[in-house]
Amino acid sequence: MDNTNFSRRELLLCAGGIGMMSVGALMDRLLNHPTGSVEQLQAAAGRLLQVPSVIGEWTSTDQEIDPRERRMADIIGGLRREYVHHQTGYVATMTLLSGTSGAMSVHPPTTCFEGVGYSLLSGPAAVTFPAGAEETVTLNRAIFARPQKTLTDLVRVFWGWSRDGKWDAPASPRIAYRDAPGLYKLYVVDRLPAETVELPQAEVFLRDAVPVLRQVLGGASSVSGSAAGSLAFNRREGAVTP
Repeated sequence: MDNTNFSRRELLLCAGGIGMMSVGALMDRLLNHPTGSVEQLQAAAGRLLQVPSVIGEWTSTDQEIDPRERRMADIIGGLRREYVHHQTGYVATMTLLSGTSGAMSVHPPTTCFEGVGYSLLSGPAAVTFPAGAEETVTLNRAIFARPQKTLTDLVRVFWGWSRDGKWDAPASPRIAYRDAPGLYKLYVVDRLPAETVELPQAEVFLRDAVPVLRQVLGGASSVSGSAAGSLAFNRREGAVTP
């Protein structure tokens, strides 16, 4: 097996938290009854399809979430894209999932990364930073490293949860969202060689993307009917300007 491809698949699996979510989803099915109706959960999954492939200066390439991973982790809606900033060349991978609150609220990605050879350098810790013109967002952040033949691969992971497009990183998401009919889970990952000056790739992406996600995922008031047209589209087709 090609080491580069295998490493990339490992990264994507861990970045989506899907490996450990699969275990959590099984326990959730055994111990709990889903609180959300099928219609609510399907509507939430449908909103993911409205997340634009172009956000401001960021263009994206779709990446697959394996169907088996979806089933094992009880993922009802899933989206994974690699976004590249047109001017700076920054790269950030976003994984956005939806499902029952029990399935979505379990297990951070730390165990998975350490299980495939990464060492935890920092975190997890909640960090708050600007997102849009007049708001902030709080997400968890962890930094991992794995030595390679010629350099050290650094991976930064940001993640959090939301009922309605407003993201947070509670210390105990399972308790915080226990009464939620459904839940979104967001992961944003960037990576770079250790010798490189740290680049705020994920932070810049989140600054631009969070306001768009809030509008798209904010429920019927923002996405039903013609509401998708209330987003400000720039000249490139499908692009959203925060």
